[in-house]
Amino acid sequence: MPGAAEAIDRAIDADLQAPGVTDVTAAYRDVAAARSKQGRADYLLPTVVHCASPEAAIAQKEYMFPFVTVVECPEAQMLDAIGPTLVCSAITCNPAFRRQLLDAVHIDRLNLGPVPTTQLNWLQPHGGQPDRVSVQRARVSDS
Repeated sequence: MPGAAEAIDRAIDADLQAPGVTDVTAAYRDVAAARSKQGRADYLLPTVVHCASPEAAIAQKEYMFPFVTVVECPEAQMLDAIGPTLVCSAITCNPAFRRQLLDAVHIDRLNLGPVPTTQLNWLQPHGGQPDRVSVQRARVSDS
């Protein structure tokens, strides 16, 4: 869609001005902007943003291109802080917190472990080797 990449890039740039918000990928790009134009098409380059707090406006935003915010937040406040989300990736070995994440109805897709997959990684008490289990979430409609 003409102008969409430029508008998203401007919105991200504005959010990056907030204190405690850093574009981690900027140091690894050959170009200054996260947007690249090739011919008639505009592309948004993969972007990783670090937020020192869930209070940052960009921490609540999701975009339909390779974009992720890594947000520092105490585990006890995490579920309330994230609100509804399309994808949540949690790196934790805390079984009680994993259960809370699995039960959270405001998370559409949950990745547990350092590498997002379509399966959940469970660390087993016997040697810490991962055991993979598939999880599907059913949607319940009010109608």
